[in-house]
Amino acid sequence: MKRLLSSTLLMVMLLSLISACGSPNNNAAGNGEGAANGDAKENKLVKLNVVMMSTNKDDKDEVVKAVNEIAREKLNIEMDVTFISYGNYVQQTTMMLSSGKGVDLLPIYMTPLATAANNGQIIPLTKLLDQYGQGLVEAIGAEYIESGRVGDDVYGITTGRDLAKAYGFEMRKDLADKYNIDYENIKTLDQLEEALMTIHENEPNIIPVVPSNGELVRNWGWDTLGDDMTNLGVLMDFGKELKVVNLYETDFYKDFITRMNRWYKNGLIMQDAINNTENSGTLMKAGSAFGGFVNLKPGFDVQETRNYGTEIVVSEIVPAYSTTSDVQMATWAISSGSKHPEAAMKLLNLMYTDPDVMNLLIYGIEDKHYVKVGDAANGQSIIDYPEGMDGSNSGYRPSGGWIWPNQTIGHVWNGNPEDYWEVQTEFNNTAIRSAAYGFTYDSSKVRNQVTATSNVVAKYHNALMTGMLDPEETLPIFQKELKAAGIDDIIKEKQAQLDKWAANRKQ
Repeated sequence: MKRLLSSTLLMVMLLSLISACGSPNNNAAGNGEGAANGDAKENKLVKLNVVMMSTNKDDKDEVVKAVNEIAREKLNIEMDVTFISYGNYVQQTTMMLSSGKGVDLLPIYMTPLATAANNGQIIPLTKLLDQYGQGLVEAIGAEYIESGRVGDDVYGITTGRDLAKAYGFEMRKDLADKYNIDYENIKTLDQLEEALMTIHENEPNIIPVVPSNGELVRNWGWDTLGDDMTNLGVLMDFGKELKVVNLYETDFYKDFITRMNRWYKNGLIMQDAINNTENSGTLMKAGSAFGGFVNLKPGFDVQETRNYGTEIVVSEIVPAYSTTSDVQMATWAISSGSKHPEAAMKLLNLMYTDPDVMNLLIYGIEDKHYVKVGDAANGQSIIDYPEGMDGSNSGYRPSGGWIWPNQTIGHVWNGNPEDYWEVQTEFNNTAIRSAAYGFTYDSSKVRNQVTATSNVVAKYHNALMTGMLDPEETLPIFQKELKAAGIDDIIKEKQAQLDKWAANRKQ
């Protein structure tokens, strides 16, 4: 992931070599207990609250205890970890950040980074990075650090993961093999529909397509420009042109939801799909579902097979592409309510750079939650479950590695190539890149319109994408209500900011 340093970050890094003095942050100078001049260890033991998105893990306390032995020795810092489920994460972390209580460090997920920054919920990190985060900068790469910039400061640090996405369909291999479904060569929705009809006609008790937590498809090749959940002004066709349009008025959108409606009427999509609270993988494991739409990365089939204990295969339909939203989708930040911002940055730097810490947080305890079965190319190991264990009976199932700070310095799960992290980096580097890559949208000038239009989107979009509503009847109403709520104002503001950003890049 190493990239040429941007001029801004280069200047910061050069200054840090000349002098390490000065307050790390004007808004968050700490409480005086931290070590001065960039020293690693805190003078007094500091305890930090870390919030993470995952299902709870029975053996969490044992794992965190092992992490704290390392963090205490190196930094005189301890952490307490709170796991919040995927479905509740945005709501609960928003409440935590608004109250300023219960959290020091967390990944900002599915909330625009600029929103959290502009609301004063998280603090600027530039000076803290300069003084305590240089290992982190080297590990992630300066270009990706810059992607967390809002205005004049960096507010979030992206994780070491797939920073691009492809889209497609995951399915049970046993059923695909049983009916000779050539999943590797399914490249269109027409081909997928044919496979789904085969399952529907031959397996009446199996649901061909299920959503995950009520959401069937989040994206299908457009750049959301920061509005991942609402699509309030997007760039179509992988963001090849800097023309912001109303997704919900495009022929593409109408064609897609019309297809989904046909699938729903033909019994291919789960009835009452929008109210499903289970992941598609859980339903596949339970034997009630064939598959579901997913965003893809290298080794996704291995990951899903590991997580659900059922062999999963995938069909890639939309090729890999990369947007600023992908990089900012999961960014670690420091809460404005933290009383120990310096210590929080030190702990963050440790998590991005220490393989032992990452392996514990992602995979748990060696020989209890995993065993080593080979050597990985990054100096770590190929690992697998101990005999007799799988995702259903592990006390620390390795889910959510992508949202921990830096999985790329850790182990590789069995079934992936030994150079898996290099493969993932190549995936990031070769993906189609949106022309707006690097642009961060600020919605503060149209905040009321965003609130109003978001409510309209919540009312119709997922129900249309799951096929539950008839597009001929509902789409005109949806479009009319969006107009009344102010989506044209949002698109105009987005376009103005995007044009200014593009003009500044040419200078």
